Parts: sequence; C-alpha cells; structure tokens
Amino acid sequence: MRFGVSEYGFDERSYMVDLVATKRELAFQNAEREKRAAELVIANKELAYQNEEKGKRAAELILANKALVIQNEEKEKRAAELIIANKALVIQNEEKEKRAGELVIANKELAFQNEEKEKRAAELIVANAELAFQNEEKEKRAAELAIANRELVVQNNEKEKRSAELVIANKGLEQFSFIASHDLQEPLRTVANYMQVFEEDYMHLLDDNARQYLQSVNSAVKRMSTLVKSLLDFSRLGRNTKLSFVDCKALVQVVISDLQTMIRTSNADIEVFEMPHLNVHESELRQVFQNLITNAIKFRREDSRPRIEIRSEKIAAGWQFSVADNGIGINPVHFERIFDIFQRLHTNEEYEGNGIGLSNCKRIVESHQGTIRVASSPQHGSTFYFTIANLVT
Repeated sequence: MRFGVSEYGFDERSYMVDLVATKRELAFQNAEREKRAAELVIANKELAYQNEEKGKRAAELILANKALVIQNEEKEKRAAELIIANKALVIQNEEKEKRAGELVIANKELAFQNEEKEKRAAELIVANAELAFQNEEKEKRAAELAIANRELVVQNNEKEKRSAELVIANKGLEQFSFIASHDLQEPLRTVANYMQVFEEDYMHLLDDNARQYLQSVNSAVKRMSTLVKSLLDFSRLGRNTKLSFVDCKALVQVVISDLQTMIRTSNADIEVFEMPHLNVHESELRQVFQNLITNAIKFRREDSRPRIEIRSEKIAAGWQFSVADNGIGINPVHFERIFDIFQRLHTNEEYEGNGIGLSNCKRIVESHQGTIRVASSPQHGSTFYFTIANLVT
C-alpha cells in the first residue's frame, strides 16, 4: 500500500496508524464494556439476591421486634414483680432481723432461766433438807406441845383457882381500904375539931412557939386527911368496868378548861394534837391527863414558860399517848420509883403533892390493858408515854 501526502496536506500513513490505534482502543473499550456489562449483570443478580435477603431480614426483623415488644412487656411485668418481691424481701429481712433480735433476747432469757432453774434446784435441795429437818423438829415440838398443853391445862386450873382467890382477896382489900380509910378519917376529924376549939378558946393565951406548934399539928392533920382520901381514891380505881366511846381530844380540852386557873397563873402554853375516839373509862382517863398536865405545870423551870405538847399515835396494840413538857426533868435512876405509891422526889416545901398521882396513872392505864413510862433527863423536860388497848364495849 502506498501512502503519500494528500492534496489537503495530511499524511495518510499517520492517519492509518492512528485509525488502527483507534480501532484497537475502541475494541478494547468494547471488550471492557462487555466485561462491565457482564459484571453489572452479576452485580444486579447479587443486588437482587441481597434485596431478597434484606426482605427476609426485614420480615425477620419485624418478627423480632414483635417478639422484643412481647419480651419488653414481660420484662416490665417481671420488673414490677421484682419490685414487689424486693419490697417483700426487705420486709422479710426486717422481720428476720427482728426475729433474730428476739431470738438473741430469748436465748439470753433462756440462759438466765436455766441458771435460775439450777439455782432453784440447788435451793430446792437445800429446802428439802431443811424441810426434812423442820419436820423432825415439828414432831419434836408436837411432842413438846402435847406435854406443854397438859402443863397448860394444869396451869389454867391453877390460874382459875388463883383468880377466884384473887377476886375474893380484892374484894376483901377494897373493903379493908374503905373501912380503914373511913376509920382513919374519923379520928382525924375529931383531932381537927378539937384543934379548932382549942384555937378559939386558948389561942390568946399561947406564945409564938405554941402557936407554931399548933400550926404544925393542923398541917399534919390536913396532910394525913389528904393522904387517907388519896388512898381511898386509889383503892377505888378500876372498879368502874363500864366503857364509853369518848372523843379523847374533847376530853383533854375539858381537863385544860378545869385547870385554867393554874394555867393562867403559870402562863403555860398547851398544844393538843389530833386524838382518836376510843372505848375507855372516861372519868379515869380524864384523871390520867389531869395528873400528867398538872405535874408538867408544877415541875416547871423558873427560867422558862411552861410548854406542853399532847399527842397520840396508832400502834399495833391500840393507841399511844404522850404528854411532853420543858420542865425540870427526872434523873433516869428514878424512872421506876416515881410510879410507886407515896414515892416523892422532892419535899413538900419544894413542890406540893402526896406522891400518889403517877401511881393512880399507872393503875388506870393498866386497867386499860396498857403501860406507862417516862423519857427524861434533868433540866431537859420529860415526856410521859402511855398506851390504851383497843377495848370493846
């Protein structure tokens, strides 16, 4: 093939070369297009397959979502149930802790009870031994009691005999006291009458010494008459067996009213506290208070105003009364002696009296099944205590 330059001025050879090259490039591109087309077909098939798979996955996903919704609902139910279960568990735990605490306390209590049981068991053993010993002692005491009862019967018989003899003796003593007092009063009255006549007829003839002797005789006669009357009153104490229900405070106020002259003269201060109502021998109990108040005023200190307090106190056997003063007091060595008849601690010139007042008090108190005593010390006052039993009318 012959190539030259065309009339248009281009090279045919170069043109052909370029044409061949172009054809080859075009063929190559076509081949590439065919490959791309084949690959595209494959890719389309793959894409279609993937779309089918995606559809399947989408359907599965829808089913999975539905299942998930159901699961979530179940989870919420389980969560609510779990919350309730947790609350119940908390309550159960609290109850368990309480039960555990109670169990600890119960165990301690049980341990303590066991210890106490052991102690009681030991004490029971000792008590049984003691009971056996006591039973033996009771049998011995029973035998002794049988002997004592027989002895008591004998003693009661003897007491009845002595009581009968004592009644007879007391009646005789009362009769003797009355007769003796009456018979002693008669000559005293005779002496007093003759002394009065003697004074009226012969006083102007006597010197001072004789008049002094006559005055001493008159004083002795009056004192003897007072002593005889006091002795007669003493013998009559206890003969009044009739009891009456008495307001003791009112009774003391009557005594104070009777002693107003003595109280005003001494400027005495008397305070009476609460008193009971009792079955007593009214006139005799009045005499006890009168004697004790009179003594409290009489035996006063010169440097102080008499102060008297009268109190009462309930005791097992009845009532205890007290009359306290701030007087001259009594030496303890004389506590028993002052209650004996005609016993005096001072001369008649120092303090008037016949030495029978406290003896009367003792006899009256004893007739009320009571006792009388004194607590005192010199210059520090005295307190007389006496008891009255619960007597029945």
